[in-house]
Amino acid sequence: MKCMNFVLICSLCLSGSIVCAAEKNKTLLQLDATRSAVELAAGKIEGNKEAATDLGRARTMLKQAEELSKSGRSMFGFGDISPEAEKEIRISVDAADIALETALAKVEFDRAAVELETIEKQHAAVGAKLKLFEDRKTELEKLRLEVTECKKTGKELESVKTEKAALTIQVEQLAAERGRADRLKMEQLELTRQMDELKAENSRLSALLEKQQAEMNTHPEEAKKKPAKKP
Repeated sequence: MKCMNFVLICSLCLSGSIVCAAEKNKTLLQLDATRSAVELAAGKIEGNKEAATDLGRARTMLKQAEELSKSGRSMFGFGDISPEAEKEIRISVDAADIALETALAKVEFDRAAVELETIEKQHAAVGAKLKLFEDRKTELEKLRLEVTECKKTGKELESVKTEKAALTIQVEQLAAERGRADRLKMEQLELTRQMDELKAENSRLSALLEKQQAEMNTHPEEAKKKPAKKP
């Protein structure tokens, strides 16, 4: 009999638990939704320390809400949640929602900052390309003007080339004449040297002749006896 009563009580409690699970109030539904959102957001905040801190705070508040949902039930944990416990659970879940939203906002802020930095870099790159394009356009315009000017002076260049060819011939002729002049100068120097030697020899012979003449005038008899000196 006692065993049958125990089984009956357990069946009633299990039936009450099933009914309570089927008739969850909005606070517990919000708790489940926030828990799922936190787990879903965990994969989005990897590498963001500040967001991870906020997500950890959200998990702490959810854990607190879960403990309140267990301790705040009547009938040995199988009954309804007391209004006081439900209020505290709602506060904890709201705090978890705020922490979750803060974490996701920080992730979104960092993503937007990275995207903005990328856009700014792309803008700078486009600006640099535009400047390069303008510089090249200016350079091409300058080259076009130079080409036009070159076409105008084409005949003058041909005339200059003709004059250059004529001057080249003249320079070659002048170089040849200078070579001949150098050879003549060398020959003149050689003749001058030979003339100097002849003058020196003539002076020596004249001096020798004068000496012999003087000796003949001073001692005519001895001069007749002495043989004449060879020069």
